Amino acid sequence: MSRLGLDGATLRAVWRLALPVIGANLLVTLVNVVDVFFAGRLGSTEVAAVGLATSVRLLVLVVVMAISSGAMALAAQARGARDPDALSLIARQTVLVAVALGLVLTVAGLAFSGPVLGFLDASDDPGAAAIALPYLLVVFAGTVFTAVQIAGASLLQGAGDTVRPLLLSALATVANVLFTWLLVFGIGPFPALGVTGAAVGTVAARALAMAATLWVLARGHSVVSFGSGGWRPAWDTWRDVLAIGWPSGMQSLAYSGAGLLVMRIVTSTPSGSLGAAALAIGLQIESLAFMPGLAFAVAATSLVGRAVGAWQLDDAWRAAHAALAVGVAVMGLVALALFVAAEPLVRFFDPSAHPTVLRDGVSYLRINALAQPVLAVFFVLSGGLRGAGDTRPPLIATIVGRWLVVLPLAWWWALGLGWGVVGVWWAFVAGLTVQAGIVAWRWRSATWPEIALRRSRLFRDHLSRVDEGARRAFLEQVRAPVMARPDASERVDAAGVHYRWAGGEERWRVEGSSLVRDATDGVEALRLDAGSRSGAVLP
Repeated sequence: MSRLGLDGATLRAVWRLALPVIGANLLVTLVNVVDVFFAGRLGSTEVAAVGLATSVRLLVLVVVMAISSGAMALAAQARGARDPDALSLIARQTVLVAVALGLVLTVAGLAFSGPVLGFLDASDDPGAAAIALPYLLVVFAGTVFTAVQIAGASLLQGAGDTVRPLLLSALATVANVLFTWLLVFGIGPFPALGVTGAAVGTVAARALAMAATLWVLARGHSVVSFGSGGWRPAWDTWRDVLAIGWPSGMQSLAYSGAGLLVMRIVTSTPSGSLGAAALAIGLQIESLAFMPGLAFAVAATSLVGRAVGAWQLDDAWRAAHAALAVGVAVMGLVALALFVAAEPLVRFFDPSAHPTVLRDGVSYLRINALAQPVLAVFFVLSGGLRGAGDTRPPLIATIVGRWLVVLPLAWWWALGLGWGVVGVWWAFVAGLTVQAGIVAWRWRSATWPEIALRRSRLFRDHLSRVDEGARRAFLEQVRAPVMARPDASERVDAAGVHYRWAGGEERWRVEGSSLVRDATDGVEALRLDAGSRSGAVLP
């Protein structure tokens, strides 16, 4: 496999996918940012409450990422194989998985929100935790809406449709701003619910966006649709979604779990709950700032997944490298903006910010601005690996970076050496650098094509039964050249592998430890076995 450089067509494809995702991600993040923004109009205690709740609410990402990562990768690969039936099956089963796991998380969240909040708030003022509890209970009650809506958007993005998720995110954001404004302050006939009103507004907006997403998929307005198949659980597809997605879910759990302990360290510093408010504001601002990095990660996932689905590995290399180059450059500009505008950004979210909140928030933004290009490396290469179904390395990187680097350094620098919250901020930078290094090493090791192959139905049902020579000959001399044709499609079923293109088709099946091409009109039968490692087999 040649590691090809950048080219204009690939760069354009990256931008075409990434630009709508940047907009969609910004709008999705605004759904959360709106809560902090309106809480800032109520007071610093309310901001701290939202910060505490957000630390727990991030656990929702365990379910969302477990589903959306698997769905995105499988949708991209099915689109690359140009198999609409497989794509529809993945769409239907992804929604079922999202509903099932969303309900599980709802029950867990309602049961454990109170004890977790009590553990998090180590300050002398219990007011923030008391405000955060009803907020969290409402958010967890609406977990299914969030899981289904984000999973549906991931299906569309994985298959290369990034415009409709942008429009759906716009709908959710407008609805969230309106609902939250009405319910936080009690405008007109609506009750003034304070911070709890922000949660109700967010859940209502998610429900509306979920309904619109399901409507798009049901009506077939995109390359992804539910099709005409049934809705019984297909356990093989559930397994495929979760086999790829569970490391991403565990990655979110590792990230969120470490975040809970970091919040405990922050509230144990002299800044106390005001430090938690500063961290909440900083995280919300940064969540907007790293949207470009996440967008280029989605572009890498879609393009790499589609290339792997068609077994065009050089195209996968080009796509990831193009996304990485652009992502690092854009995030470098973001870093400069964060550093220069740190104080106005903090004041925007909390106009009456306590001096401690302002000082700690500004230091957070300026220190973490240094890590934004490194964050792009971690995001984009994780996205490329996700497109190939290789989702364990980002999980390992997160465990090492957050638990073995950030937490020990944060405790030592913040409490042991007495640096306060600044020690926590620098620990974030150190941990992220380690994470980026791990995923970069994995990408360059070039083991991900084999991972992608072994996670596919093609391998599971057929190629796993033949010897290595026949398998490699098939991939290099049949699958890759056939799928390089833009009109070719690949369909895998129990009988074998079927390729079709304008004016021709091939059918391959396993016979013993060999692969056999059945004779068709004008095409002779052919056998691939252990001695078929070189030479063209196509007419």
